[in-house]
Amino acid sequence: MRGLGDGRVFLITGGAGGIGSATAEILASHGGRVVITDVLGEQGEEVVAGLNAGEGQIRYLDMDVTSPDDVRRVAARLEEEDWPVYGVMANAGVAPSAPAADYPDDTWRTTIDINLNGAFWTVREFGRRMIERGAGAVVITSSIAGFGTVSPETHVAYGSTKAAVAHMARLLGVEWARTGVRVNAVAPGYTATPILDRLKEEAPDVFDQWLARIPMGRLNTPEEIGNAAAFLFSDLASGMTGAVLNVDGGYSAR
Repeated sequence: MRGLGDGRVFLITGGAGGIGSATAEILASHGGRVVITDVLGEQGEEVVAGLNAGEGQIRYLDMDVTSPDDVRRVAARLEEEDWPVYGVMANAGVAPSAPAADYPDDTWRTTIDINLNGAFWTVREFGRRMIERGAGAVVITSSIAGFGTVSPETHVAYGSTKAAVAHMARLLGVEWARTGVRVNAVAPGYTATPILDRLKEEAPDVFDQWLARIPMGRLNTPEEIGNAAAFLFSDLASGMTGAVLNVDGGYSAR
């Protein structure tokens, strides 16, 4: 895809997970330089060591998205090292389950802090620098849970944050439309990650309910989400900003 190579730098928060890692490999395969961030220390380095960088480069940095100071630290470090970020994927997120009437205060705050605040701190800091350069692209990871009621899981905090970040993409897409910086969101459906693999073993009846509601009758692969993100980063999406791209096997069109 045009606009992903030539040394362009892409940063993916929560990048050590299935969707983040798949996106990193896709961007690197097109010649991009990719920075995966997470809070995993040496484990994050091990994840990167196992990825295929293709014609590009992939590196790992610790970054706590809930800390604006830490986000600023990483952004400044990358510019000092001649890795100015052209594209950022605000992908870090958690999805704890609990009945709403018994939802723990700390769990609510943590989910909001990572999924919503963390997305904004990331987009604000790297977006500011893109605006100064007059070019860049932002992709925020939303979810089908942000656009409709999913069940039987009880994810009130997760769904609320995913609705919020999708609207954040629309708001910033319009606000920054004339700066050279595009902002879009990708809304994955149920995706084949280790978390869902475990759920299939622990609660096969729930898994079967999910499959029955997906028109394509299967889970998305992390690579399918990564391809959508890469498209939004690429010059092929040069006319898109403030959009939400659903990649959910038809789930949201039911």
